Amino acid sequence: MNQQGDLPIGIFRTYDIRGIVEEDLTVDRIRQIGLGLGLHLAEGNARQIVVGHDVRESSPRFADAVTEGLCSAGLDVIEIHDVPTPVLYWAVKHLNCDGGVMITGSHNPINYNGLKITRGLYPIWGDELQLLHGKCLTASPVENQGSRSSRNILDDYLTSRVDRFSFPEGFKVAIDCGNGTAGPVILPLFEKLGIEVDALYAEPDGTFPNHLPDPEVPKYMKALCDLVAEGDYACGFGFDGDSDRVGLIDENGQKISADLLLLAFARHLLKEVPGGKIIFDVKCSDDIEPAIVEAGGEPILSKTGHSIIKEKMRETGAILAGELSGHICVNHKGDGFDDAFFAALLTLEIMAQNDCKCSDLFADIPVKVSTPEVKIPVSEEHKFGVVDYLIDHFRSDAQGGKLVDLDGVRLSFPDGWMLIRASNTTANLTARIEGQDRAALVRIGAIVESALTGQPVDLSALHEALAE
Repeated sequence: MNQQGDLPIGIFRTYDIRGIVEEDLTVDRIRQIGLGLGLHLAEGNARQIVVGHDVRESSPRFADAVTEGLCSAGLDVIEIHDVPTPVLYWAVKHLNCDGGVMITGSHNPINYNGLKITRGLYPIWGDELQLLHGKCLTASPVENQGSRSSRNILDDYLTSRVDRFSFPEGFKVAIDCGNGTAGPVILPLFEKLGIEVDALYAEPDGTFPNHLPDPEVPKYMKALCDLVAEGDYACGFGFDGDSDRVGLIDENGQKISADLLLLAFARHLLKEVPGGKIIFDVKCSDDIEPAIVEAGGEPILSKTGHSIIKEKMRETGAILAGELSGHICVNHKGDGFDDAFFAALLTLEIMAQNDCKCSDLFADIPVKVSTPEVKIPVSEEHKFGVVDYLIDHFRSDAQGGKLVDLDGVRLSFPDGWMLIRASNTTANLTARIEGQDRAALVRIGAIVESALTGQPVDLSALHEALAE
């Protein structure tokens, strides 16, 4: 069982453990990770852990392997089988367990998988994951093995949401489940709440035959946008593979950026909690901070990452935290973790209480021209060095912009802004550029291109995004 020396450090990422199935992640390695994790959690007096998995073909056997490992460390495991990630989080809270392990590849290509790990409701991430790697290398089973049991938690989860929300008759929405985990949960949930729904790709299929389940990639949401535009829907929702991220389509078939949805939530919650703290990540639009202030809130800029915004929320007592990727954590009258189903229902609740269309929630936000999140390929070896170079470059010449180097380099100008940062999950830089009009976008894009020229990066994706 003990695979010492056969556990690549590269799969221990910033936010989770992730890799290619059978190349990076094998049953033996997952079992050893479960053992090391169990011993690590037991040092903090953990006794009971929840394990769930998504619909990828490798996920059931990986869930079984991590359960074996946890039990061999002396922990008791409650298996809840194929569920969305937020249902696993909810189970940890509802069952008063000491942590959870979700086997999921989220929105990544079909040959990937991974582990999202929590102590209580909060992720194990960053330096602690690196520490965990070392412990896994030397971990050995304990004498007194833990137990494993199975539980169906879905009905209890659905009941909790039905008890929390209610809606007037007549809501009709469209959804795109991307053949991920969402369909078996969101369809009965909407039915119980009296919401009529037309669904795309609701059948779970870990080969993702229609598109990868990532609601922040415009091409993946095109079918949903077209469906909403052609029908009589209040709005549309897209879900990622493990359903902890949501994408919103307004009644006209227009994709709404997740930072604007975060702002709509902030305005709603601040009516009940004046002065509440709102966390948003560095990828969000420059319009978000002043709008939070205008709504009576205290804006807090954060580094990117669902683990980071959750930790920041715990530190500050914020009522809401979110990021551009669609992870939104509602603390006030919510559970404090990223749940795409809760976010969808809260969106409808705000529309119902204000008796308005979806697009009305964003009507006062100036229309800008922006790129999507652009992934610029660069080797793992070079990506952080390129960002360090850019920070030094713009510190000496900010091109008339305001520099923020909290997470990568961000420059704000009177007519727009740009961000370049190193991805913590892939061999890429990620960039976003926004301008008040097309001319501003092109001007700021030229600043980005000029700064990156001569660096060991592939700029073709950036050129393509700026040309659209």
